[in-house]
Amino acid sequence: MHWRSLAAILGTVVGLTVATPGQGEIIPVGPEGLDRPALSESDQARLDALMGVQHIEVLSTLSPDGSTLVVAVSSRVYPDDRQLYFLNIRTGELSEALALEYDLITPDLPLRWIDNDTLRFVQQDAYGPWEIITVNRVTEIASRTRVYPTQPEDGEILGIAPDFSKFAVRVYGHTGGDEDEYQDSDQDIVETSALVTEADATTTAETTEAAEDIIYIVFLPSLRRLEVARLPEGLTIQPPTWSNSGDQVALVTAAEEERRLSDRTPNSPSLANPLVQDALGRLAPEDNPFQQHSAVRVYDFSQPDPLRLELMATATGGDTFGGASLSPDGQRMLVKRYRPGRVAGRAQASYAFPESAYYQVYDLEGNLLDTIAADPLRGPVESSGQFLGDDRLLFWAAAGLNRHLYLYDLGHGQTPALDPPQLTPLPLPPGSVDPASIVSRDDGNTIVYGFSSVTQPPELFAIDLTGDGPPRSLTTLNEAVAEHNQVRLDPVSFITHQGPGNNRGGSGAQTREGFLIQPADSAFPPQGVPIVVWQQGGPGPSMANEFATEVEMPLNLLPNFGLAVLVVPLSGREGFGPDLYNALADDQNFGAVDVLEGAEIIGQMIQQGWTTAAQVGITGCSYGGYYAAQSITQFPQLFAAANPQCALLDTFTEWQLGYSSLLSYLVGQTPMEAPDRYRQTSPLYNAEAIRTPTLLFHGADDFLQIDVARNFHDVVDMANIPIDLYVFEGVGHSLYGSGYQPLAAQLQIEFFQHYLRP
Repeated sequence: MHWRSLAAILGTVVGLTVATPGQGEIIPVGPEGLDRPALSESDQARLDALMGVQHIEVLSTLSPDGSTLVVAVSSRVYPDDRQLYFLNIRTGELSEALALEYDLITPDLPLRWIDNDTLRFVQQDAYGPWEIITVNRVTEIASRTRVYPTQPEDGEILGIAPDFSKFAVRVYGHTGGDEDEYQDSDQDIVETSALVTEADATTTAETTEAAEDIIYIVFLPSLRRLEVARLPEGLTIQPPTWSNSGDQVALVTAAEEERRLSDRTPNSPSLANPLVQDALGRLAPEDNPFQQHSAVRVYDFSQPDPLRLELMATATGGDTFGGASLSPDGQRMLVKRYRPGRVAGRAQASYAFPESAYYQVYDLEGNLLDTIAADPLRGPVESSGQFLGDDRLLFWAAAGLNRHLYLYDLGHGQTPALDPPQLTPLPLPPGSVDPASIVSRDDGNTIVYGFSSVTQPPELFAIDLTGDGPPRSLTTLNEAVAEHNQVRLDPVSFITHQGPGNNRGGSGAQTREGFLIQPADSAFPPQGVPIVVWQQGGPGPSMANEFATEVEMPLNLLPNFGLAVLVVPLSGREGFGPDLYNALADDQNFGAVDVLEGAEIIGQMIQQGWTTAAQVGITGCSYGGYYAAQSITQFPQLFAAANPQCALLDTFTEWQLGYSSLLSYLVGQTPMEAPDRYRQTSPLYNAEAIRTPTLLFHGADDFLQIDVARNFHDVVDMANIPIDLYVFEGVGHSLYGSGYQPLAAQLQIEFFQHYLRP
């Protein structure tokens, strides 16, 4: 990387005057909060309104007559404070779902309507047994069918068929025994009744020679079950996808990955673990379990032999499977495929960290009907697809600065048409669709979805695909928030000489696109205004136009208090293709390339007069916190204030005790092999260079250890640089949903208002 190439651009900022040092503090924050001076009456009213934004979640399918949904409405500050409603999508009327308030605990979504008044769902109750619950919203009468094993057996329900005729169950750790006990004549399947309702039943003990999980399909009401798969240790399975009748089910299996970031020491994978070796690019495909064990199997229970189709990654081009969706009639299947990550400087591709995605459609005879490799669908994480009726597909994807919906018409034939169909975007404004709140009518002609943008607080919308009209709003739950949200958004672009790009800026130059959020009455381009640079957590997730008032993502928070926020996706982000996505891990880029891009962008803003050296701040959480901390160690005179939150600060500790595979992927080496690289990429070990007043937020229970954040604070404090660390008790990784947001928002606003000179 060319660190010296920025000297000319940044020459104008080296004279930045550091604020008078003060004694830094480590301040514990408990549930009672802190005694702080109040904001002005108008500012407090605005903050209260912004903190009051409601999150809307779709919980059910549409009723058979296409009129009603079940939705949950919760505060983003206190998400556990949730209310359930029936939403009439024709009138927008919300009525309290009292019949569900006490029965809905941890349902397997979506809740399904079995007629226009009756809902049915499955969930695990507080005491262990699974229940199938039926509720009539008119009579408010509920029934429960409890499902549990009569013999010692531990497992989980993976999913239930749309018609509630079958469910898939995973039984953990079967060991020892006689194969002949459960072989069923000509088929390698099991037929037993080991999972039962509260009625009396018996079961035969079934054992195998080695420990492995068993996947069964359980039929209702007979409680007969069929063994459809065995998962040796190291394999995992996705939730099943079903046809409408429940006669067909698809199961996607793969090698087990790290499932949750909070699974830390002593369970972190070691150097020899295949996950780490894959991340380092040291496993040949034939030795890589992530490729070798990737498969999709479709079972058809209307056939004598239920196993109808088996697709192995190794036999279908080598790309792994990321998911599957069956058509309503069960005759076609959409699969998501991953292209492995091919990182510069690595001998082998990484299958655990893919670089892009595409989609294929198969019939149940195994014939490939279509391959859909459109650019908007390339995101390995932020793209998904499903059938919309039998002959259309609906895709959600992050593309550029938006997360939108797209249609794809398969046609009625079983082979591709002479003129290939095109991926067609739905006519949505700039912004972000919530992928967890998308539902459609059975005929596919009406789609309901959650949507927000910087200028549109979250609401539900519907679009009619039979006409050409725009989407219509179904809810106005955040109307008061919209009245207080006085901001404007303007697209921006900058030229950087770091990382990959489209070369529109000339030889060796790349264009980075983003947006600037300012108070509504601001001019554009701005002149001499405070600007806070923000980066998303991750790395990897897109940085899109969406509504957010949290301190971790202050897109609508700071601009409503006079502080502009700059959002520009840099190297390592989805939405702009595999080259930019891989760029953070390529060669020796981690800890440098995106920091350099950001420094160039800031230099250009200063040159253009948008801001000055005394007016630039930086913030972010998780990887965004790392980016903020790393930036102020590498460019200590470029920022007037910094607010790293829940930040990765020590890559040595994180590799040894935490997310070792991700750091192996990003760095390309281990700390045992390249200690100097890990030192360079750790803000903690370069903190003595910091000259920027700093405000740290960290949860006392964060899996990124609070001890590291304390040491980072102390190094900066001993250099007489203003720094405060707020430690939030009872909080893990980020303050989201903790109830601390209003206090943290006040701290963040006052900090940047103090240090970023107007």
